[in-house]
Amino acid sequence: MAGAGFAALGLAWLITTGLAVREVLAGRIASHRRWMIRSYALTLSAVTLRIYLPLSDVFNVEFLTAYRIIAWACWLPNLLLAELYLWRRPTSVPSLTP
Repeated sequence: MAGAGFAALGLAWLITTGLAVREVLAGRIASHRRWMIRSYALTLSAVTLRIYLPLSDVFNVEFLTAYRIIAWACWLPNLLLAELYLWRRPTSVPSLTP
């Protein structure tokens, strides 16, 4: 279960970062910024994981159980918050294409 969570995180990170690179190379800066916000949210999952692990000790959750949950919980909420942020943010940044 934990392995699937981290594999999904890795795949999501590669996809979002790859799409961000594609967009900047095409001169679509607004789209690039949006994809980079998603990528950054996924990158921050390493920080989120390190916050959640000690909290599992505080709440006396067995390590293996906590780790299985945290493997998903360290990145899904981050991505959801990024999407909520992007949903509220205007996309009126000019493109670099001629």
